[in-house]
Amino acid sequence: MPPITLPRRTLHAFRTVAKKHLGLKARDDGPCVRVDAADEGGTRLTAVGADGRGISLLVPGDRPPAGLVLPFDLLAQAGAAKNGDVQLSEADRGNAVVANWEERGVPRSTRVALEKKDRDRAANFEPPAVPEWTDPGDGFGDALRAACEVTDADSGRYALGCVRLDPSAGRIEATDSHHLLIARGFRFGFDQPVLLPAPHALSAAPLRKQDVRVAFLPGGRQAGVLALRCGDWTVWSPEARDARFADLDRVVPGGEGKAAVGLTEADAAFLADRLDRLPGAGAERRPVTLEIRDGVFLVRAAEEDGAPVELATASSQVRGAAVCVADRRFVARALTAGCTQWALNGPEEPVRCDGPDADEGHPGVTVVFATLAGDPVPAEGAVRLTADGPSSPVAAASTSSPAPVPAKRPAAPMPANRLNGHAAADPEALLDRATALQATLADAAAEAKGLAADLRKLKRRDRLVSSALGSLKRLGSLTT
Repeated sequence: MPPITLPRRTLHAFRTVAKKHLGLKARDDGPCVRVDAADEGGTRLTAVGADGRGISLLVPGDRPPAGLVLPFDLLAQAGAAKNGDVQLSEADRGNAVVANWEERGVPRSTRVALEKKDRDRAANFEPPAVPEWTDPGDGFGDALRAACEVTDADSGRYALGCVRLDPSAGRIEATDSHHLLIARGFRFGFDQPVLLPAPHALSAAPLRKQDVRVAFLPGGRQAGVLALRCGDWTVWSPEARDARFADLDRVVPGGEGKAAVGLTEADAAFLADRLDRLPGAGAERRPVTLEIRDGVFLVRAAEEDGAPVELATASSQVRGAAVCVADRRFVARALTAGCTQWALNGPEEPVRCDGPDADEGHPGVTVVFATLAGDPVPAEGAVRLTADGPSSPVAAASTSSPAPVPAKRPAAPMPANRLNGHAAADPEALLDRATALQATLADAAAEAKGLAADLRKLKRRDRLVSSALGSLKRLGSLTT
């Protein structure tokens, strides 16, 4: 049989998506990959896990002359995120596969054996035959990706590692028991709700920007299969038919809340851009204080023994007064989801965030997250940044008499605050320096990890050398 030629990038991308979709860890053995001619022309790669989850990729081009089964390990050896092709051919009567390619102009080759049972399973498996795909509507793919980030695969009582597709309400639902997401305004093309194991593969780089179509194949007495199509990619999973899922409507706070804010587009973008740059990003729960008072919505944080820094809205509509502490990751998720209407109910009460209605051309979104125990960061002495032009430090005298936030900054000299006993620079510059320091520390941690790995290799090599020398000495003593 003549060899099959495929781009190395294709093998690399397929391995990346397959590991994410099948939930494979670093040392897990993946399933064999079948390579055969696609009905619509070109080459199709297919792999299926032991639990029925599977993945398929259509590679446009000429149809291969015959089928071939590849060991999953071969994808790591012959695949690469770079240009170049690899030639694949059978060996040893189908019990092995040989791959040939060039690495920086140097010919490379590898041979990997195949277990008969793995080869037969990959060769005989038939992917789900989808008669018709349904386009659920604009924003479905992004909403489904966001829902996957709100799941908990380790939950025992409820199937919180799944997302729920409810066709009667046109909703996607997900929760990890700490926060939840509901996205509305979709059409699914099937009648009954489906619990789908979270398709994290949709966030992999090859699929990240693809539109998503959906199809459900009922299984009769067995679990049905839900398939998702993203361009040339198809992923599918059996539904979690017998699992239980939480009733999210019972935990979504009703009413208008003790205090509320309607974020303008400019304020929402300002908060989203600077949230991760606030102090305390390295803390375990990454807490921030959310406060509505005196016509301003404030997001405030501080390092231990450091001066607080707060972000203040400039043009948003605000009602009431309330304060609570929350995980900034949940706050960021609500901002990313497009939530502009926020309702706060005080300490230890969940925060509800709503996006625009679904009938305005985008899916409607609701994000609810639990608050954290602990005292809010005090406003006294806080450096305030606002969304209305150049930022400058503003000292808040107390929680009852905050410093005013002018609509437009005058060209007056900046007031000097004190940060840990030193005159404060421009807060924007301080945040940039903090961000750069975080990146430097992350690079240093990665370098230290690599150095530790190299030292472990040297120790293993020294032990092997010592063992070999000892064996030679013993052998010498026996021969004398």
